[in-house]
Amino acid sequence: MAKSKNHTGNNQVYKNHRNGIKKTRRPKKMSMQGMNCKFVRNQAFAKRGMNCTPEEKETRLAAQKEAQKKMEEKKVTERASRLKELEELQKAAAPKK
Repeated sequence: MAKSKNHTGNNQVYKNHRNGIKKTRRPKKMSMQGMNCKFVRNQAFAKRGMNCTPEEKETRLAAQKEAQKKMEEKKVTERASRLKELEELQKAAAPKK
């Protein structure tokens, strides 16, 4: 028995070009599918948090500056205490004559 024909590309190009081959449309918003869920949730909350009045924005900036100052002071004190600790350790470990 003779084998039958499996496939032919006859007429396919003509059919494809009848309506024109179009480029795919780019999405307006990037898809969040496959992204880290935790990141996506946090991003949404952060976007909502950005919406505020100018007065609220000023108070937030003031609070941020204050927190930054506190952190700087804390860092300085921690550094000083650590240096003091290291000096004591060096004195204790130094060979005595």
